[in-house]
Amino acid sequence: MNRVERSPALEQIPLRWREDLVLGCRILAMEGHTDKHLGHLSARGRGEPWYLMKASGYGLDEIDREKILLLDRDGARLDGAGERHNEYPIHGEIYKLRPDVRCVVHTHPTYGKAFSALREPLRPLTHEGCWFVPPPPRFEETSDLITTPELGRAVAECLGSRDALFLRNHGIVVVGSSVQEACLRAIMLEEAVRVQLLVPPSRSPEWSPEPEALSKQRKIFRQEALENLWRYYVRKLAVHRRH
Repeated sequence: MNRVERSPALEQIPLRWREDLVLGCRILAMEGHTDKHLGHLSARGRGEPWYLMKASGYGLDEIDREKILLLDRDGARLDGAGERHNEYPIHGEIYKLRPDVRCVVHTHPTYGKAFSALREPLRPLTHEGCWFVPPPPRFEETSDLITTPELGRAVAECLGSRDALFLRNHGIVVVGSSVQEACLRAIMLEEAVRVQLLVPPSRSPEWSPEPEALSKQRKIFRQEALENLWRYYVRKLAVHRRH
């Protein structure tokens, strides 16, 4: 029996996992991460050799349960209708190197794209910026699409033990232990870089020293606070969709 035959079908996977992925896509779209039909999210169960991924050809705001694919760690499609994103190696290679990661986000938010073109570190100018201390690395091997296992592994190695990175002249990659954590981290990253881009270096901006930033990180982004923040975005999405 080969790997595909041993793997589950979508209907065998808890429905809430697909629903979480759909919710993550729509919340990110609402918060400025949509880029036409580009950008993608994936999620997996703990220790599973497969992952769920948004189908290609649709915007983040268009995703529903029928637009989710099931892939193995090498990117082979196991189930689901629709095309696979050609940057699937970002996801599969990160999952191979990081057993703690259960969600990967790759998007092209406006400020994140702009910041990815700069040779400067992200500073903890705000509470949001404190979540990214030490600062995310910048993948500089290419600004092209990450379409091969070799490039995907290079991205994963650049990420290392961090939870976010910038793809030069391209966008962001963010990971988390859940869809909720990864999406919140992507939203906070975009806010952190937006503020830094608004403050010109000529004004000599100040930022929190590392011990203070790490203290704020522990207080502001503790699990209970993240759960409250996620519920806020779920409520906001409900209002957004009514209008």
